Amino acid sequence: MKQTPKEKKLFENFLPGKLTKEGFLGDDTRHIHDIIQADAKVLVQYQMKKETIARELKKLIHIGKQGLESEVETDDYAILVQWDRGMIACPFGEPGLHPKLIAKVKDKGSGVTIRYSQLCVHLVQHHGFFGGKGSAFRVDPEIVCPMLQRNLSSTQEK
Repeated sequence: MKQTPKEKKLFENFLPGKLTKEGFLGDDTRHIHDIIQADAKVLVQYQMKKETIARELKKLIHIGKQGLESEVETDDYAILVQWDRGMIACPFGEPGLHPKLIAKVKDKGSGVTIRYSQLCVHLVQHHGFFGGKGSAFRVDPEIVCPMLQRNLSSTQEK
C-alpha cells in the first residue's frame, strides 16, 4: 500500500535525526500503526488502559521532580528525574512542545527499572504509542503493566 504524503511525513518524524537523534522506533521495522495495535492487545491482556498507565507515569514524574537530579524513594519505587534541557515536539505533529524530563523508575518489589520521558507519557496517553522495540525510551507494556498493577494493588490495600 502506497503511503499518502501525510503518512510519509508522519513516518519521517519517527526516524532518527528528525526530532531526536535516536528516533522513536529503535530497531522496530513495523509500521507505526502496527506497533500501536500490537501494544493495545497487550493492554487488553493485562486489563489496563493507556490512560491509567499515563496517569501513573505522570505521578511518578511528579514525585521524582521533588528531588530533581536526586533519587526520591517511596514504599514501592526509587525515582530519579532529570531535566535534559529544552523542549521536544510530538512526532504525531500536534502543536506544542514537551519538556525534556527523563524519569528512571526502579520497582523495589521486582527490581525492574523503566526509563521514559515526559513526551513518552503524552505519546501513551494521547496516541497509544509506547515506542518501537529497541527504542531508548520504549515503555514496554509487557514490563510496565505488571509493575504498575502490582503497585496499584498494594496502594489500594493500604
